[in-house]
Amino acid sequence: MSAKSIHSRRRTALFITLILATTFLTTFPPIFLWANTIEPRVLGLPFAMIWHIGLALVGAVFFALWYLLESRSGAIDMNVDIEEAR
Repeated sequence: MSAKSIHSRRRTALFITLILATTFLTTFPPIFLWANTIEPRVLGLPFAMIWHIGLALVGAVFFALWYLLESRSGAIDMNVDIEEAR
């Protein structure tokens, strides 16, 4: 395996771990029970809703960073051959 492939796999493992960690923080009962309150209200929304929205945005940022880093390294480049019409 090349060094570039190993680096790409490590980066992929890191991002999958970060995304799963945000999902775990959103749904793990003891942590969610701590966040499952009405007060304090943020922008008129209960804290539990802000907790879910915030962690969803963090997950989206992780996905965006993963995509940008993989596209910059050339790991997601594909050659597509288009068939000619018959």
